[in-house]
Amino acid sequence: MKIACIGGAHIDRHSVLKSAAVPGTSNPGNITTTFGGVARNVAENLARLGRRVSLVSRVGDDEAGRAVVAHLDSLGIDTSMISVAARPTASYTAILEPNGELVIGLADMDIYDEITPRRLHLARLREHDLWFADANLRAATLAWLVDRAPVAVDAISVAKARKLRGLLPKIAILFATVVQAAEIAQVGRFSSAVEAARALHRQGARAGVVTSGAAGIAVWTGEDTRSMDVFPAEPKDVTGAGDALISGTLFGVTDGLAITQAARLGLAAAAITVESGATVAENLSVELLHARLAANRG
Repeated sequence: MKIACIGGAHIDRHSVLKSAAVPGTSNPGNITTTFGGVARNVAENLARLGRRVSLVSRVGDDEAGRAVVAHLDSLGIDTSMISVAARPTASYTAILEPNGELVIGLADMDIYDEITPRRLHLARLREHDLWFADANLRAATLAWLVDRAPVAVDAISVAKARKLRGLLPKIAILFATVVQAAEIAQVGRFSSAVEAARALHRQGARAGVVTSGAAGIAVWTGEDTRSMDVFPAEPKDVTGAGDALISGTLFGVTDGLAITQAARLGLAAAAITVESGATVAENLSVELLHARLAANRG
């Protein structure tokens, strides 16, 4: 099985303040820099699980872009469909209070507008058994993709989720949070992940997963909608949990499992990731995934 991951691959910067934010002046804090991007994170997780993966993205002709590609190469991920732009590599910078609450986030992602159908290699994409795309892509590019193959899609954020309106019947597997689902469905809010999943199904979404943080997830395929609890974990950092859930689910689907079974592998991957303290758990493996699943039977 070979999977193409199409979308974001950039640099994440997390700045944690040492005390409450004071506007209009310099604030002491600590900065950590990691690799980010939903498509990139999913690609890395899948590679760690032994899947053959290609990443389709766009980076700048700069040190950050070369570092992103070099790290992917070291994991055995096919980077030959990553194109290079004259503008800087995308980045996301988060300023956090000492308790982890977001003060402000700055997303410099305009480079992904340049991932157009003209730049995508259709013949090479068709060498893959499944395509995964994130909503960093332009709406027109997402529409082009879902017209040509089964595509799993992640909504990413409330603002980017709007791009998926009108595409639901063509998306093979949809991943969204409860809040993103409400934006797609154009309703004020949903009281639960199950309610959100059923609403998305009524609007044409064939299958997918809606997440609701510690409250669990809802998984549906056709009329069959199921609620699932998250697996017990001792979290160090919840960043990357959603990307891990997507990865574990896609790993199971490409292994022939129904999405209702595959999503439990996604829950296992998410639990492993939040306990790792990293966006992508370096210890993620098939053996560890199945061990975590076995520990949470029932």
